Amino acid sequence: MRTESPLRRPLALSAAALSAAVVTALVVVASPESASGQVAAAAAYTSPFDIAGRGATVPFTEQEAESAATNGTKIGPGRRQSTLEGEASGRQAVTLSGQGKYVEFTLTKPANSIDIRYSVPDGNGGAGITAPLSLYLEGAKASSLTLTSKYSWRYGSYPYANDPGQGKPHHMYDSTRALFGRTLAAGAKVRLQVDSGDNAPSYTIDLADFELVAQPATRPANSVSVTEHGAVAGDSGDDSDAFVAAVAAAKAAGKEVWIPAGTFTVTRHITVDQVTVRGAGHWHSVVRGNRVGFYGLGEPSSCGVGGNSGRSGKVELRDFAIIGEVTTREDCDQVNAIGGALGGGSVVSGMLLQHTKVGLWLDGPFDGLTVSGNKVVDQLADGMNLHQGISGVLIENNLFRNISDDGIALWSEHDADHHNTIRHNTVVVPMKANGIAIYGGHDNTATDNVVADTQDQGGGIHVGNRFQSVPLAGTTTLSRNTTLRAGVLDSNWQFGVGALWFDARDGAMSGRIDVTDTDLVDSNYEAIQFINGTITNVFFSGVRIIGAGTFALQLQSPGAASFTNVTATGLGNAGTYNCMGGTSFAITRGTGNTGWDNTYCGSWPDPVHTDPTTPPTTTTTTTTTTTPPPDPTGNAARGKPTTATSQTGGFPTSNTTDGNQSSYWESTNGSFPQSLTVDLGSPLQISRVTLKLPPATAWTTRAQTLTIQSSTNGSTYQTLAPSTDYRFDPTTGNTATTTFTPTQARYVRLTITANTGWPAAQISEFEVYNS
Repeated sequence: MRTESPLRRPLALSAAALSAAVVTALVVVASPESASGQVAAAAAYTSPFDIAGRGATVPFTEQEAESAATNGTKIGPGRRQSTLEGEASGRQAVTLSGQGKYVEFTLTKPANSIDIRYSVPDGNGGAGITAPLSLYLEGAKASSLTLTSKYSWRYGSYPYANDPGQGKPHHMYDSTRALFGRTLAAGAKVRLQVDSGDNAPSYTIDLADFELVAQPATRPANSVSVTEHGAVAGDSGDDSDAFVAAVAAAKAAGKEVWIPAGTFTVTRHITVDQVTVRGAGHWHSVVRGNRVGFYGLGEPSSCGVGGNSGRSGKVELRDFAIIGEVTTREDCDQVNAIGGALGGGSVVSGMLLQHTKVGLWLDGPFDGLTVSGNKVVDQLADGMNLHQGISGVLIENNLFRNISDDGIALWSEHDADHHNTIRHNTVVVPMKANGIAIYGGHDNTATDNVVADTQDQGGGIHVGNRFQSVPLAGTTTLSRNTTLRAGVLDSNWQFGVGALWFDARDGAMSGRIDVTDTDLVDSNYEAIQFINGTITNVFFSGVRIIGAGTFALQLQSPGAASFTNVTATGLGNAGTYNCMGGTSFAITRGTGNTGWDNTYCGSWPDPVHTDPTTPPTTTTTTTTTTTPPPDPTGNAARGKPTTATSQTGGFPTSNTTDGNQSSYWESTNGSFPQSLTVDLGSPLQISRVTLKLPPATAWTTRAQTLTIQSSTNGSTYQTLAPSTDYRFDPTTGNTATTTFTPTQARYVRLTITANTGWPAAQISEFEVYNS
């Protein structure tokens, strides 16, 4: 999702902090992902293409570099963000530094092509470098691949930049491909080697896809070729006019548009309606250029310029590549490979989409589209997004890899997306957000998909009332899906996001959600998460949690769900995280639930990962904690329920009593006064309140004006401390304390009327003592 800024921390990084984060070489120093700065290594690798019956059926055989023969340096396994191993498929890769270093693959099937995912260091102030890497076939040098960092290495926070000075590097990989010119048999050796002319400081190879590519398809009899209207393959001229003319002629004559083998340059959008555009295969027919795209009618304006109305129907885009030149993300800019409205039985099939902002960004309302058998890679935003009132779409058998936002998203902004099916797709390494996301709408289905290696601000599969979407209704079906190493440490929240998660920050979520026959494997943090708002009517049946860094279930919002045959093994901590109290989230337990009975409330634990292929020991699945754990300092508010007049999504009131100073509550922006109340459970004698903000030095000094009150019955309050400016200074721990006459109180309330550092109230820890 790209139009709303992500959840943001109100921090001001110093120039020194920014310059310290500059990345100019291969070795990346990552910021810690936990208080201790340590994250457990990845468990044994499981390929997203090894899940029988799930994910996309692809025409290639994938091999991971770390499993090939090499004299290079194997990196990983590791899960830290902003590291090459953390961003690699399977969290491992091979780095080649120096002449003679190589990685060599042995073919398991005949192949005549290679497609590699790689990283070379950034350079030229973020503009990137380009360097060759030698390709050897059966021991003889065949050619050189051209590798570049032009389209990779983004920095900072959303919407990201090409400036290394902003720190937080990500999207460090890209891909390139080549035909061998001949077919190699199974058992043949394919080597990538650093020779004397290969001048990148280093090369990191993540994986290689080997495919037996068919010969170029022949021209259909009933077609208009773009070459008949002036397009010339492989020259330096702009073929845009020729493509526009060919589309118009084919539509008028009831024929297809033919793109023969070759590379053609197109530098604007080609509008398509009631027409088929066909190529000789995406390995052979390539359309590339700055601002290239094929759009149906209904194209939005590009940053306020252009656009058109209407809806296209009966469009087919088949068997060619669209490769753009997008290096900067600008959300209002229409630089997507495929866009507009494509309904009425339209088809997108057999395409390669690369180096555009979004692979397919489609705007409704419209009905009836099939998207199948496509490879969408190296995008700077979503892989595919159905936006606003789109229905009857089948998204099937596609690969989405190295996507900088949601892999596949249904976004019901203003109008509900409904009756769409997402099935048998594979989503690997989405940089930000989720593998598959359903934002509102009704009666949508996601089945038999695989999502692997998510990175930040999202999880594997997500359902939410977010981004001004029409609230979830009908029945949303999630069935027979698998996540691998999914879920993240969210860089804003600073706690884990689930491999499967639900978020009602825009309003209560009560539409039925069925989760059945699902495997959540080797989750980075918790397997399942509920957060924000109130979430009810969720039904789990036949869910297998096989390894999770922290919890099986993380509850951070009130609600209700039913669990039957939900099993958990290999948990890094307890079965359930819950600091809201036992009745805030109602769990209905059916039969067959095992491995997640115990509950934890406390500071966020570091994740611990076990090998999900090895049966866990008893101690792995019976982590013992208390609910809530006693606070050794005597803080009576620890783990107690809280309420507030408002809260910003992702910054709930429960953060103020969770014992974790790095998480915090924040009210809605621009409105004071705001109040925060803690229920101590029973009347206690209290005489001191300590308030905290996150300890990071990047939090600038601020003062909050507030009053402290108490009550024994929750309705009549007395003032304990009158309105005062409380100073929070990171150099002294971002802590403010006040004492008052000992008082009997069950409820303690803060009323905040001003904040000099942010236009909202903010508290990370609300501590109440009798001393």
